[in-house]
Amino acid sequence: MRGAAFEALEAVYRDLAAELARLGPECWSSGNCCRFEKAGHRLYTTPLELEYLRAKTGFRGADRGKLAEGSCPFLREGRCGVRDHRMLGCRIYYCDPRYAPHMAGVYERFHARVKEVMREHGVPYEYFDYLGRMREMSLVNGVPGGFTREARKTRKGTEESR
Repeated sequence: MRGAAFEALEAVYRDLAAELARLGPECWSSGNCCRFEKAGHRLYTTPLELEYLRAKTGFRGADRGKLAEGSCPFLREGRCGVRDHRMLGCRIYYCDPRYAPHMAGVYERFHARVKEVMREHGVPYEYFDYLGRMREMSLVNGVPGGFTREARKTRKGTEESR
């Protein structure tokens, strides 16, 4: 899942950055983008994006306490601790009300591109709740590990045999 798929994903992220620069939303550093339950929203992502985050960060600094409170485990002092490697949903979320009318359309266009990258690189498409998956992984093996269905099946099988 690495190599060319990650490069293609990074190209999508670069194009998104250019689109956001054109639209000009402001980040207010409120941390609402990372405090999912408090802000009343959910972050959905794909296996490719989550594997990219894991590959780039090793999940170093993941805070299980933040998961328990419904926040991103990488939230640090109101800011994203993995900003350069965050998922599409994180990249498009801004509190700026001037940007709100654009957010859904921007997400849909770029999510379609992520799906296309996955298809082109043979990555099975799955769309799941980020916090739910992170909680599942932290319970299984302390967070690090693969995110593909096969890796989860392997971990599940290993747990059942214990």
